[in-house]
Amino acid sequence: MIDMLSSMQKLALIPVLTFSAGFFISMVDPAIVLHEESYPEHLVGAFTGGFGEETCHSCHFDYDLNWDEGELSVQGIPESIEEGKTYELELIVTRDDMGKSGFQMTSRFKDGRQAGSFQIAENDRMMFTKQVPDSLEYLQHSIKGTKPVEDGKISWAVVWEAPEKVSDVIYFNITSNAANGDQSEFGDWIYTKEIVVLKK
Repeated sequence: MIDMLSSMQKLALIPVLTFSAGFFISMVDPAIVLHEESYPEHLVGAFTGGFGEETCHSCHFDYDLNWDEGELSVQGIPESIEEGKTYELELIVTRDDMGKSGFQMTSRFKDGRQAGSFQIAENDRMMFTKQVPDSLEYLQHSIKGTKPVEDGKISWAVVWEAPEKVSDVIYFNITSNAANGDQSEFGDWIYTKEIVVLKK
């Protein structure tokens, strides 16, 4: 039948056929649609809360920021930085009944430049965020890294190498999402921290 239609009629059918195909796919396999819209696996852009950036709270707004009944803690960041030294950091998020969790982290000088670098080779629980400035590193969870390590707790081991020259204070900005895992922006708790360190 389509062969008998005029060119204009065929063009008019394209949106209808596209919608029908998408609807059919979603009916057959809902996971395909959920995969594209899921939280917190597909973090794109800057959401650390530092340097005027938003946090994940801009979308996951059910609860106040840094809600009392949970916590984001960061271990291993010293009060002062030794130039060129490698530090082993640990990010820990706790919350009762947490289904999944994610984070985003940066390290920058006071003027906003990248400070040091994150080493994530062979660590499949982390990745670098997409659609951020090429000159900066935004470290975040991977899909595998969203699963709690035990009930109510998730952690990530982060290796950070300090700059060879530290000319100013360094800002670590971290935001985490203690999510309920229902693949939506609702019912999630957002925590954020800013840690400022000096040159040793």
